[in-house]
Amino acid sequence: MRCAANFEVITDVSVVADNRVLTFNGHKSEFTARIKNIPRSEYTVPFLLSVHLYFEAASLDSATDVAEEHLKTCLDMLAFTTGSSFQKHRIRQIVDAEPPNGAMRDVRMWGDRIEYEDPQPFLTEENVKTVGRLFEFDVPRAIQRALRWYRIGVNATVLDDQYTYFWFALEIIAEFQKPSAKVNDKCPQCQSALYCEKCNSHPTHKPYPKQAIRALLMSIDKECDDQMADLLEKTRNSLMHGKTLREIEASLPEPHESVVDILGRLVWAALVHQFPSEMFDGSLQMGQPSTYVGYKGTAVGHIQTIVPMDAEGHFDLDFKGMVMEMKPFGPPQSALPYAVRMSKEEFEELTALSYRKSEQQEMLKRICQRFQDKDDDVYALVISTDMKIIRRAIEQDQTGEWLDLFRRFIDTAEVVYS
Repeated sequence: MRCAANFEVITDVSVVADNRVLTFNGHKSEFTARIKNIPRSEYTVPFLLSVHLYFEAASLDSATDVAEEHLKTCLDMLAFTTGSSFQKHRIRQIVDAEPPNGAMRDVRMWGDRIEYEDPQPFLTEENVKTVGRLFEFDVPRAIQRALRWYRIGVNATVLDDQYTYFWFALEIIAEFQKPSAKVNDKCPQCQSALYCEKCNSHPTHKPYPKQAIRALLMSIDKECDDQMADLLEKTRNSLMHGKTLREIEASLPEPHESVVDILGRLVWAALVHQFPSEMFDGSLQMGQPSTYVGYKGTAVGHIQTIVPMDAEGHFDLDFKGMVMEMKPFGPPQSALPYAVRMSKEEFEELTALSYRKSEQQEMLKRICQRFQDKDDDVYALVISTDMKIIRRAIEQDQTGEWLDLFRRFIDTAEVVYS
C-alpha cells in the first residue's frame, strides 16, 4: 500500500526560502522525499525541517519501520552531500495514501513528546567527594581516552552508535593493559595450541587486539565466558561490516538492545579496574544506570479523518487544529520530592479541597494522587516544585483553607531518597 510519513528533522541548514519545497527520489524510486522549512514564530525553539516521505509498505502497521529506514537513508545522503548535520527529531503522522474510497483515511498519529523531562535527583556531596578522590590518581592518557568514549557511549541515542563507542573504549583499555607475555596460536576448531612440525614447537606471538579484549573481559567479570565474549565480538564485527543491531537481532539476547547494556557494564567495570584497588574501600559512591538504552515514551493514535491536499495534490500533513499530546504529572522539578505525614481525617480534608475550584487545585490533586497508608496515618508525596510554593505561601503568612491545613503537618515533611 502507498503511505505518506511526516517527520521533523533537526539540522543546521535550511531551505533558502520558507515557501519552497525540494523534492528528490530515493534509489530505484523506493521513496519520494519532500523537504521544506518549518517557519518559527519563537526563536528559542530549535529550527526544524519538515520531511515528507511517500513510499510503499505492506500495511499501516509495518509502515513505521519502513519509513524510519527510508528516513535514515535520506538523512545519510543529505549529510554526505552538504557536510551538515541531520538528526531525526520526531515522527508526526503516517497516512494511508492509497486512492481514497470515500473521504476518510486511516492515519497513525504520534503525540508530541512530553513537554519536559525531569532529571533524576542523584548528585550529592558524596558524588563530588568520589570525583575528587579519583582525580588524586594520575590517570594514564589511554584511560582518559577510554573514559571519553564511555561518556560518548552513555550520551548516544542510537543503539548501534552506543555499542560502537563502548567497543572503542574497551579496545583502548585492552591495548593499554595488554600483557607482554607471548601466547600460542590456537586451532580454530578445538582451540588447542597449534604445533609446527618443521620447527618442532608451538608458535607464539604477542596477544592480538581481539585476544587482549577477550583476556580483559575474562579478568573483570567471572560470569563472562567464551560464549559471551564470542557474542560481543560477533556483534562488533557485524556492526563494523555494515549491519545494524536490528538486522542481527535473531542472534542476540532477548530483547536485542540488552547487548548494549552487557557491553556498557563490562566497559564500566574495566574502567574501574584501571584505578588503584585501595581507592575502592567502601567510601566511594559510584552509580550505574539500570540500562544504557535511552527509552522514550510516546502516545500513538490510530484515527480516521479527512486529510487535506495542497494545490499540487500532495498531502497537507500539518494537521492544524488536531493535536495529540502527552501531559506531564506536574511542573518541572530537579530536586528530590518530599513525604508529608497527616492523619486520615486531614487527608480527607485535603481530598475535599482538591475538588474545589481554586488557584492551587491542580497542585492539591497531584498531592492526593500519590499517597500511602501506614498505620493510622497517610504519607503523601509532594514534588519539590509544589513544596516551594507551599513553604513560600506559609512564610508570607498567606491565608486560605488549604494553607491552614498544611500548617498543621508541614513540619513532618521529609525528603524522599528512593
